[in-house]
Amino acid sequence: MAVETLSPDWEFDRVDDGSQKIHAEVQLKNYGKFLEEYTSQLRRIEDALDDSIGDVWDFNLDPIALKLLPYEQSSLLELIKTENKVLNKVITVYAALCCEIKKLKYEAETKFYNGLLFYGEGATDSSMVEGDCQIQMGRFISFLQELSCFVTRCYEVVMNVVHQLAALYISNKIAPKIIETTGVHFQVTEICSSQSFKVWNSGRKAKAI
Repeated sequence: MAVETLSPDWEFDRVDDGSQKIHAEVQLKNYGKFLEEYTSQLRRIEDALDDSIGDVWDFNLDPIALKLLPYEQSSLLELIKTENKVLNKVITVYAALCCEIKKLKYEAETKFYNGLLFYGEGATDSSMVEGDCQIQMGRFISFLQELSCFVTRCYEVVMNVVHQLAALYISNKIAPKIIETTGVHFQVTEICSSQSFKVWNSGRKAKAI
């Protein structure tokens, strides 16, 4: 029995082929309608805002801004170099203390300022349910513990600074001096966002005792 081959007209259903085409056209129209509505919505938002604010969205007028800050790759010991080894040690101590104070200041501004300023804000006593104050205070205990450690660390650093300054200055003329700084002027400068110190000798060089 011979098997008849199917003609190309029977390989696809003409009815289904037409329905798929119609369905694709409907979806395309819906997508175009969505884009038109979305574009008009963006235009309404842009018109509602100020013109100066709308200019920020223009890439040509205001591209991405890059904040460039110089960063010193050299270490603190490399920045502090003089011909006198004793003077190098003295300046290194004060430079390290200044860096520690700078880190403590940054930690206070970023970690503790907002917590202390805005504690208890945003809710009135009448709107709070019974027990909310206790829960809020319980969550704040860990913050207070970290703050207590931070204050203790600040106290230790300040005491160290005072002791180092007192050790450098000796009022008794008979007592041996650590270093003779007569005629030497120190100028503290900040270079490349890091505390670095340069020494200028306006008189004679520091003389180690």
